[in-house]
Amino acid sequence: MNALMPLKTLKTVALLLTFFCISRPIEAAVRLAEQPNLSPDGKTLLFVRGGDIWQVPTRGGQASRLTLHTAKESQPIFSPSGQRVAFVSNRTGSNQVYVMPAAGGQPKQLTFHSEGYSLQDWYPDGKSLLVLASRDHHWKSSSRFFRINSRKRSPEELLFNGYGAEGKISPDGKTLLFVREGERWWRKGYVGARSAQIWTFGLQSGTFNKVLDTAAGDRSPVWNSDSQSFFYCSSHGAKNGARNLWQCELGTGKTSQLTDFEDDLVATPTISADGHSIVFSKLFDLYRWHPNTAEDAAKIRIQITTTGEQADVYRRILTSASDAAFSDDGLEIAFISGGDLWVMETELKEPVRITKTAEFESDPIFAEKGNAILFVGWKDGQPDILKVERADPSLYWWQSEEFKLTKLTDDAEKESNLQLSPNQQDLLFAHGRGDLRVYHLKTGKAETLVDSFSAPAFDVSPDGKWIVYARTDNNFNSDIWISSIDQKSEAINISRHPDDEYGPKWSPDGSKIAFYGRRSDDEIDIYYVYLTRKDNDLDSRDRRRKKTLEALEKSRSRSSSLTKPTKSVKRPSEIFTQDKKKKSDSKPDEKKEPKTDEKNKAKLAEEKKPDLPEVKIDFERIHRRLERLSNANSSERVLGWSPDGSKLIFTGTVKNESGTWYVSFPDEFTPKKITSSTGSIKGWLKSPDRMLWLVNGVPTVQPLSGSSKRYSFSAYQQLSRSERFRAGFDAAWRVLRDAWYDENFGNHDWNQIRNKYRDTAFRARDMSEFGQVVKLMLGELNGSHLGFYPSSDLGSRSSSSGQWSITTAHLGVRFDQKYKGPGLKIKDVIEGGPAADTGSLLSVGEIILSIDGTKVKSGMDLTRVLNGQSSRNIELTVKTTGQKASERSVLIRPTSYSRIRSLLHDKWQDDNREMVARKDKKIGYLHIQGMNWSSFFEFERELFDVGYEKDGLIIDVRDNSGGSTTDHLLTALTQPEHAITVARGGSPGYPQSRRVYATWSKPIVVLCNQNCYSNAEIFCHAIKNLRRGRLVGVPTAGGVISTRSVSVMDVGRIRVPYRGWYVKSTGEDMELNGAKPNFVVWPQPADIPNGIDRQLMKAVTVLQEDIATWKKQEQPKLIKATER
Repeated sequence: MNALMPLKTLKTVALLLTFFCISRPIEAAVRLAEQPNLSPDGKTLLFVRGGDIWQVPTRGGQASRLTLHTAKESQPIFSPSGQRVAFVSNRTGSNQVYVMPAAGGQPKQLTFHSEGYSLQDWYPDGKSLLVLASRDHHWKSSSRFFRINSRKRSPEELLFNGYGAEGKISPDGKTLLFVREGERWWRKGYVGARSAQIWTFGLQSGTFNKVLDTAAGDRSPVWNSDSQSFFYCSSHGAKNGARNLWQCELGTGKTSQLTDFEDDLVATPTISADGHSIVFSKLFDLYRWHPNTAEDAAKIRIQITTTGEQADVYRRILTSASDAAFSDDGLEIAFISGGDLWVMETELKEPVRITKTAEFESDPIFAEKGNAILFVGWKDGQPDILKVERADPSLYWWQSEEFKLTKLTDDAEKESNLQLSPNQQDLLFAHGRGDLRVYHLKTGKAETLVDSFSAPAFDVSPDGKWIVYARTDNNFNSDIWISSIDQKSEAINISRHPDDEYGPKWSPDGSKIAFYGRRSDDEIDIYYVYLTRKDNDLDSRDRRRKKTLEALEKSRSRSSSLTKPTKSVKRPSEIFTQDKKKKSDSKPDEKKEPKTDEKNKAKLAEEKKPDLPEVKIDFERIHRRLERLSNANSSERVLGWSPDGSKLIFTGTVKNESGTWYVSFPDEFTPKKITSSTGSIKGWLKSPDRMLWLVNGVPTVQPLSGSSKRYSFSAYQQLSRSERFRAGFDAAWRVLRDAWYDENFGNHDWNQIRNKYRDTAFRARDMSEFGQVVKLMLGELNGSHLGFYPSSDLGSRSSSSGQWSITTAHLGVRFDQKYKGPGLKIKDVIEGGPAADTGSLLSVGEIILSIDGTKVKSGMDLTRVLNGQSSRNIELTVKTTGQKASERSVLIRPTSYSRIRSLLHDKWQDDNREMVARKDKKIGYLHIQGMNWSSFFEFERELFDVGYEKDGLIIDVRDNSGGSTTDHLLTALTQPEHAITVARGGSPGYPQSRRVYATWSKPIVVLCNQNCYSNAEIFCHAIKNLRRGRLVGVPTAGGVISTRSVSVMDVGRIRVPYRGWYVKSTGEDMELNGAKPNFVVWPQPADIPNGIDRQLMKAVTVLQEDIATWKKQEQPKLIKATER
């Protein structure tokens, strides 16, 4: 038992802490400094912290700000002279390149394209900058290297049409070093086709050379001063994925390891102009190292003294709850907001804060007739079920300032989804990964009712003796089960269907259970079942008659002037009352009369027992009694029942109106709308029926007809940012502990991993730094499908102020870069883009002379005429081609670059089809863009389109990042052929209408590459292992784990890989085990964007061989019955 400090005292202390934290200069050691860059003389170091650019002596010491702006600045690089600094800022809403004096001063914006830029390097003469930007060159890998002027606004000069990253210009200005491929930099130990490769591009010769391509990956190259060698980071030869600094001689290809760290990742190296000093990051710190000495790398210790640092105390006004509970009379509300437990009443609506932990509380429920609140809270560093009571029971909850906390459970596993049994004696909850447990409040003992790896949705019967729950089996099929809480009988599956069912709710009268699930197409409907055969067998007349009798019984029993009939003919509807009457009419056994005090005690105990309905269940063939409530083209979700069990509340869309609805039992199944809002039911008020529910974070009372009453609130919360980061880190760590698919945790001690990163997360300055620490922790697992996405609260800055941003318009055409003018010559028109519309039709070869009245020409910065509001019309002056050339005015509604990139997929696919057709007209080609339903339906259509009268099909899944439709594709490609049909006068075939999908049984070849992920890889593994076809291309990424997204308090969301996939024929984990093609073909950097596809041409050759073999197969001779 634990008494908390009075609320008023806490507020006073917190305000004093806030005053001291904000007003006093703060001295802080800098960790997690990002993007270091050395000055040419090696004496000064730039780095990024908190969205600003800082500078510090390379030896360490006191750092000072170079920029101070509400926007985010990044990627600072000294000019070759050391007099200027180029950097990127999102001051205008997108990442643009700026240049400023190294000594400080006003930055000058150099770029204006709304698609933004990434700064790579300076050219050696200081007149130009190397940038990376995504434009309209390809549908998938669209980033390209450009050269821009370092002193003024200028056009972009494309270096080559191919993707790359981490570009660096050699000191002699002749060669570009760059990286292709590469997993996320914080992933530790990845080995596979996605490993980073280092290439060179001759700026004068235009030739490419792959310099390094080790299995563990090579990245972050920086030139040595001689232009003949470079430094880079690699995990080559490291058993635990540690990344060190290496050097490579270009002429000989010789490599040598320079640092020998046994753990963690060396990253972001930067070098002085003379090559004598190198700075790099490792884990949380920056290090300096001198290549020409025998000294080890030394940690750079950086200090900041400033009043501009964010105070640790963080204050905010909360207006939204994540969960809530109402007292029985609906007059007091307990709710979770900002992770704390609060209470308030419904008139003043002034929240009182009960808990003040850095962690997140959850699942509040009132108990003990409103005298206690049960919830999942934090005590002694772990989540448990806690009970809170008022220190002074004579006060209402909202009047109280002191509370008593009692811990009910005590283990390291997480509890959730608390539900108090109607008998008030049992508390049910989910435990750990998904077990369903019951805690007996009288004895304090807990026991497991259901073992599961996934938390079940459940509900308790009105008599407190049964539970109904949705349980996921090993085939990941969710069914609805009923089990007795005393565990004296076996659990019964009442749904028994291969599709998923969820969210069971028991009617308060005990007679019915409703749930929702998918059993027809993609529509989710409501299903219900009467638990007894008698209830199920009653027709509508029987129910109406029963209702009439009950009404008469109730009315006549209250009036002495009206007499009830003494006898009645026994009818089927009276079966319901038969057992009850027999029980009440029977005489009790004669026993010895108890003493008076014992009788009073028994009477009091009987009075305290809740009046609970008796639940009866006929389990025989119960799954056959299920009934369906269906509304066409709608997906419903059961919310609950009215208190008398007559109305079923659900969310869905009825007649194109979305909202919350109800149907009335037993026979009025036409939905009636309650409200357009949706929420979660937390309780009921009777006479009239009103839902107590949580809608968009606001506790609300909602009658079944009429307007709702919202209990909006403003809760003033004060918390420690560092403590919240510590708690948030622990929560993220715990999510992976409980859900990561491999209990070996990458062969790490997961507790040690927590200790390694926890303190740094605690000291994070803002969400950006906190997110970096979490990602480094995730990187230890070397897993795909991992990621952390921090929230924008608790200190992150944003330059967005609600204003609209300038957008660079795309006209739907691309220009011939070789054409010198006048005007701009159209190279191609993007199908589906604005220039392809009939009202604004432009043609290949036409010349655009002016845009909105401004003359244009090759080599100009087109953002001067294309930047503006996104939704606008642009007027073009266009010159036609040919002998009768003329000018015309065209009004065009432009689109975005992202829209054009999506349209480029279809153009690329059409170009590939033409390429295949030129080589073999009997081979079809299609590309599956994603493993999603839209791509599958397109695939099914194209089987008949591009496969028409073809002998073979190339199925391309390159750059397919995955999804879930592999099994549907395989159904189309591996359909068993068990018979042949022939119509009179026709040829052999099979009725397509009898098949599940459109099918293809002729030869196929599958194209794959290093950018095939997840479900696309599963498809490649299946095609190869089922011997359905051969693979051509590059091994896939080796990233196959099922994942889901989990909220981590209010600090962000985390992707959690929870289910592994294994090759059936070998048992091998597909993670870090990409599908290996039968024929490996790597492209050159500029091949595919320029119409050269060696992988595709190899696929044609392989498929021709397979077609030839297929044609040699003997077909059975068809013998009619009359010909036997």
